[in-house]
Amino acid sequence: MFEQTLKLTCAHCSHAGQREANEDALGTRIRDQDACFVLSDGVGGERGGGQAARLAIQGALQRFENHPPQTLEALAQSSMAAAHASIVAEQQRNPERARMAATLVGLFIDRRLGLARWAHAGDSRLYQFRRGVLMQRTHDHSLVAQLAAAGLPHDNVNPNLLSQALGRQDMAPSASATSWPLEDGDAYLLCTDGFWHALADHELEAQLQLADSVEDWITLLAHQVSRHGAHDNYSAIAVWVGNPQSITLARVGGEAA
Repeated sequence: MFEQTLKLTCAHCSHAGQREANEDALGTRIRDQDACFVLSDGVGGERGGGQAARLAIQGALQRFENHPPQTLEALAQSSMAAAHASIVAEQQRNPERARMAATLVGLFIDRRLGLARWAHAGDSRLYQFRRGVLMQRTHDHSLVAQLAAAGLPHDNVNPNLLSQALGRQDMAPSASATSWPLEDGDAYLLCTDGFWHALADHELEAQLQLADSVEDWITLLAHQVSRHGAHDNYSAIAVWVGNPQSITLARVGGEAA
């Protein structure tokens, strides 16, 4: 357990891009003992995608707010289940929206023990950075990702075909195998596909190394996305643990020396 709880700061953005409506949704909650960051993207091609995304966020946050602190595994599982149940309940109330679905990616933090865990369904992503370097990211639940993993051609495959999404009967979200320890200087990025499609991994790292605050980082990244055209909705949540600007700058300065 930390002798002193590490500081958590976050910033977010959500834009329609060149679409008429923004069907992304997001939510953040930081409590004394834990924290929850969730982001969702309505699945295109079906009526009600934007509503599904909003219901997913509402369901996940209500589960977080209405229950006392619990293990990260239980928190991640119950939040995903609550988000899925919120969409299914609306499908049953409104048959016209029986096929609506949404992605969801969530970061859950135990501030008492200094641990983090993620869960996701669909192709919204979570990236973890340590000392300014990308350490890991989630694997997309999409046909393109499955073909790529199998070494098969996928250049002409529709990138919007998802193998997992909230609101579908066969929904089976993925989660980190274990919780991992937080370190001062860790940074996390949760984002929809409209955001990450525009940015290579090295661009995420480069902008992090330029940022003086979590607000700067999300602003720099969103500017890069808009420069690429941003045909889709694009949304993101950035989370900093402790003082990444100091840790990252120290590392970059040491390498330069």
